[in-house]
Amino acid sequence: MPPVLTIKNIGLSQVDFNDLSYAIAPIPESEIDSTLKASIARHGILHPPIVREITPVSYTIIAGRKRLLAWRSLAKEQTCHCLVISRQIPEFEIFHILLAEIQLVRQLTMVEKALFLQKIAAVAEEKQIVKEFLPRLNLAPDPSVMKQTLRLLELEAPILKDIHQGYINETVARDFVTLPLQDRSILFEIVASLRLSLSNQKKLLQICRELASRENKSITALLATPEVQAILHHPDANPPQKTKNLMTWLARRHKSRSIHAEEEFNRFVNEIRLPRNVSVAHTPFFEDDAVTLSITFRNRSFLLQAWEKIKHVTRDNEN
Repeated sequence: MPPVLTIKNIGLSQVDFNDLSYAIAPIPESEIDSTLKASIARHGILHPPIVREITPVSYTIIAGRKRLLAWRSLAKEQTCHCLVISRQIPEFEIFHILLAEIQLVRQLTMVEKALFLQKIAAVAEEKQIVKEFLPRLNLAPDPSVMKQTLRLLELEAPILKDIHQGYINETVARDFVTLPLQDRSILFEIVASLRLSLSNQKKLLQICRELASRENKSITALLATPEVQAILHHPDANPPQKTKNLMTWLARRHKSRSIHAEEEFNRFVNEIRLPRNVSVAHTPFFEDDAVTLSITFRNRSFLLQAWEKIKHVTRDNEN
């Protein structure tokens, strides 16, 4: 078997810059970084790009697209020394090389991990990916984790870009996937325009979901109220001021609804006059109408005596 990587001086005209088969960046790498360009102009390419041989006179980029773009823009030479992967190397091994190349410098963002998994899923079985690649991506070796990560790619391009750049919290991003498009869009607009901190992103999403559920309306309808719109479009307020006013409004609305719901629930419990050994609990933050009935028995014998009646009642209410 030939060596996996060999150093060759290849013509830039032989490199297909439009082939993105191995690109995992959500933002097209078409803009040349001025710092990188200045470094290459002064010192040359210190870390050779990696390309794959397609034919003896054509290559596709595996890693180092920005370096090649910068080198080409300088127009000093029309050739470049690259590490070349031979045609005999299996696709699966190429992804190992790609991942190793990136992780020499940094860890992948969550969006890059999702794109990496999407591309390798086309050439490898799920079982092999879970075993060999998820641990290398600092993800639990579980098929459900792979599916959950891939679901991020259902999000719109502007959202993916902000996740990739670290403006949107990864936990919030995963929750975004579960939201209807309109709700996700209005929340993203607020997060992006106000550049909310990671903690405020979580608070915004949590409170909006709870309020929308309690009031039986969409998050879009909740945030379309005149009060919220007045805060978001106040002509004299800057983003930090708008953030403070919005979070204050949501907290007050949330607390007010919580107090009202708690009082209503307590009235309900008092009216049914429960024995001292019986209690009823609501779901956290009154997320839905479900209630939990708890009965304390003196011992197992008392429980068994009551169980025949209880089991019929619980079966009748399973649905």
